[in-house]
Amino acid sequence: MLQAHHRIFASTIFGLDLALLSAAALASRVLPFSSLELLPMPLLHAVGVVALFSATWVILSVRLDLYHSRRTETLIHEIQVLVEALIFTIGLQLMIQVVLLGGLEIEPTATLVFAFAGLLLPRLFIRTLLRFLRRKGRNFREVLVVGYGDSASAITELLRKNRQYGLRVFGAVPFTKESDVPQGVRELGTTEDLETILQEYTVDAVLLCPSRGATSGQIQKVIDLCDLVGVVCHFAPSYLTLSNLAPMMVHYGSLPVFAFRPGPVAPVRLAIKRALDIVLSAMAIIFGAPLLLGCAIAVKLEDGGPIFFKQVRLGRNARPFLCLKFRSMCIDAEDKKKEIEGENEQAGPVFKMKDDPRITRVGRFMRKYSFDELPQFFNVFFGQMSLVGPRPPIPSEVIEYDWWQRRRLSVRPGITCTWQVSGRNEISFEQWMEMDLDYIDRWSLTEDFRLMARTVGTMIKGSGM
Repeated sequence: MLQAHHRIFASTIFGLDLALLSAAALASRVLPFSSLELLPMPLLHAVGVVALFSATWVILSVRLDLYHSRRTETLIHEIQVLVEALIFTIGLQLMIQVVLLGGLEIEPTATLVFAFAGLLLPRLFIRTLLRFLRRKGRNFREVLVVGYGDSASAITELLRKNRQYGLRVFGAVPFTKESDVPQGVRELGTTEDLETILQEYTVDAVLLCPSRGATSGQIQKVIDLCDLVGVVCHFAPSYLTLSNLAPMMVHYGSLPVFAFRPGPVAPVRLAIKRALDIVLSAMAIIFGAPLLLGCAIAVKLEDGGPIFFKQVRLGRNARPFLCLKFRSMCIDAEDKKKEIEGENEQAGPVFKMKDDPRITRVGRFMRKYSFDELPQFFNVFFGQMSLVGPRPPIPSEVIEYDWWQRRRLSVRPGITCTWQVSGRNEISFEQWMEMDLDYIDRWSLTEDFRLMARTVGTMIKGSGM
């Protein structure tokens, strides 16, 4: 019954979203918010715009699971998901229009603003209404805790303090009579009585929290009973501490297996990130060709040496690759490094020196505006790097890493990162590593766009050195 109600609710919101998205795209042409020269839009093209928006949103809504229940999610997280989905939807629309029509039929900024406002306002209203109802004791789902342990107590206390989730623990069922139950929760029996309890009480969800003493047979019995009566079962074992590991279900043939990944677990968003890497790096190479050529000529004319500096760096999972940069130092820079190793200004395994005498005149200019990094767009295009991610280290640095620092190798390295745009020369090595791990733990497409925008600002200001 509850699932049927949610399907009706989600379908209503989905239909409203489609209508608002289409209206936002068409309204962006009418209201004078842009100086862009838009192409004429015949009726057939307007139908095509609406159809493309709808098709893209349908696919994204399925792949990103946009309309699942968000009882325990924050508004910030929902906004983040909406922004990512909107940027991808509108971006795809613009690329198709440019390729097929040679211009734009919709105004991108106004479309994004209108669509975001249109999708956000109904959600704000719904959240406000539900918060009001739950303060009155309505719209709650009844949760039964099975088992006992730290996770049972922690989740019970969390739900007690956050009534806005609309989840209420009404009782607990330990595995044995000797086991305790979470404080303030009524004990309804043991797992031997679970079948009767599920028949006598209204149970919307079972929270299974087995402690170390629970047997696999006892756990399986609870899951099977929930399956028989059609009640969702959430599994939260007290004996697992996952820290930064993100769990996901994978299949080896027909065998389900839990995988605990150290990086982001979002296959669709990671696929979108890779698609953006390919498209944006290709555009940077094509449209930045004059700048690339100019830098190459300047490097060659200064001392006649190699144009590129090629160095083995470590990528995801410590996989080596050849990282490209415009050469910004003298030809024998690596040999001269031994003479100035005592001048290192950076603690840790990396070598950083603000006024490095090995840097050439052209190199100093390129570093100021980060032009020396431009060849790395080829590394991005071929999948060795990403536009945004922790900077790729050299093997000798990684050997000296502490174990906790090695986790930064769990994702593709990037051209830019939090460290790059946060005053990198004033940041200690340990702070740098912490920034990278924080990026990995909080990764989102929205954060990538934010860092790319900050990187452009840093390049314009010439604060790259």
